[in-house]
Parts: sequence; C-alpha cells; structure tokens
Amino acid sequence: MAKNHWTRELELEVQRHLRDESSGHDPYHAFRVRDLAVLIAAATGADADVVEAAALLHDIGHGTDRNDHAKRGATLAADMLSKCGFPKTKINAVVTCIEHHHWKPGRAGDPEQPTAEYQAFADADRLDALGAIGIARTFAFGGAHGRPIWNPEPGTPSQTPYGTSSIHHFYDKLLQLPNDMYTEPGRRLAARRVGFVEQFLRVFYLEWEARDFDPADFAVQDSFLIERPLEGSDKGPQSLPSDSRPYPST
Repeated sequence: MAKNHWTRELELEVQRHLRDESSGHDPYHAFRVRDLAVLIAAATGADADVVEAAALLHDIGHGTDRNDHAKRGATLAADMLSKCGFPKTKINAVVTCIEHHHWKPGRAGDPEQPTAEYQAFADADRLDALGAIGIARTFAFGGAHGRPIWNPEPGTPSQTPYGTSSIHHFYDKLLQLPNDMYTEPGRRLAARRVGFVEQFLRVFYLEWEARDFDPADFAVQDSFLIERPLEGSDKGPQSLPSDSRPYPST
C-alpha cells in the first residue's frame, strides 16, 4: 500500500502516544484498523485519506485516560493533522469520525447520518474486536482494568466500570457487533470472525466445567514415563509426528 507523505508522521505520533498502552488499544490496533479500513474504503468509494487518518488517530486519546478519549482524541487529531500536511479541507471529516467512534449498542452513539468514511472506519474498528484478535484484546482490556475472566454466579454485581467479567463482555458487546456493521465487506468479515468467537465460548465453558475430555484420556496406564533411547544407542531423538501441533487444527 503506497503511503501518503503525511502517513509516516501520523504513525510516529500514534507510537509516541500509545506505546505504553496495554489494554488492546496500542499502536498495532490502530495500524490493523487502518489497513482494514482503507480496503473497505476502496470497496465502497469512501475517501481514503479521511478513512486512513481517522483509523490511525481514533484512539490517540487513550494515551492519557480512557474517559472521554474520543473527544480528547479528536482535539489532538485536529492539531496533528494541521501540522503534518494533511489536506486541510478534509480535517473536519476526520475529527467527526473520531468524535463519534465510541461504540454503543444499536449504533446509539453513531452520527444520525454517517458518512461513507465513518462507515468504513467504524466497521474496521469493530472488526478488530472480533475473531482471534478480538478475543485477545478482550482479556487484555479486562486484565488492565481489574476485570475477572469469568464469574459464573448469577446476579453478581460488577466490581469495575467495565462489566462483571470479560466473558460477560462477549455478550454485552462482541456478539452484538455483526448487527452494527454498515458495509457489505464489514458484514461478511464480521460473520466469519464472530463464528470463531462463538466457537471459543463453547470450548471455554467445556474447559471451565472440566467437560472437554474423553474418559479414555484418564484411563490408568502402566507408566506415564516416556521411553527414551539408552545412552549410546544408535537411535536418535524421536521427532514428533508431522501433524503434532500445540493448538487445535482449524
């Protein structure tokens, strides 16, 4: 992807402001959202400059505090864009995208008439909350804010401003996101990524309740020791089968 002359300067600003961010809103989140957003923009006819700048800078306010980060980020973005050679006639469109990007169910926090640029950017940002990356970010955010992994007790009050547990957050937000996509590319990719999230939850509950095994896994064995070649034996180390993996096949 060819870079605009202002892109590298904005990337450096993102790294400077978010390099210590550990809740899933780090520079790599911004870069992933940018990469996906410009692809959606190309498919939908949205202005690529506006979409790229909004995606790069949308969480710049996280470097200080999460509260009101969208408004603070919009102010910071306006100043950065005015100094890096970004087209001045497009700055307001970027600022508007950033101001409204904080997700609420049913697009409640979105503009009443979202532009094509906002739609491309918002879909990309929401897609990064789904799939394997979305799962990882959910637990990173929970750990950064003292939110437990899971609390299965019904009616347990939340001990943090961010929900009862990270597993609760899957239902409060992640599983709702496909319904809030604007673009056709966004809807297609969300459908695939949410399927992975749903599979993760099924396995999580099985493991939590110790129901993810076959009884044969616990059959009594004569020995749990792995036979090794005797010292001096001409048999070298036995390699693992070619299909052995430390994770489930997909």
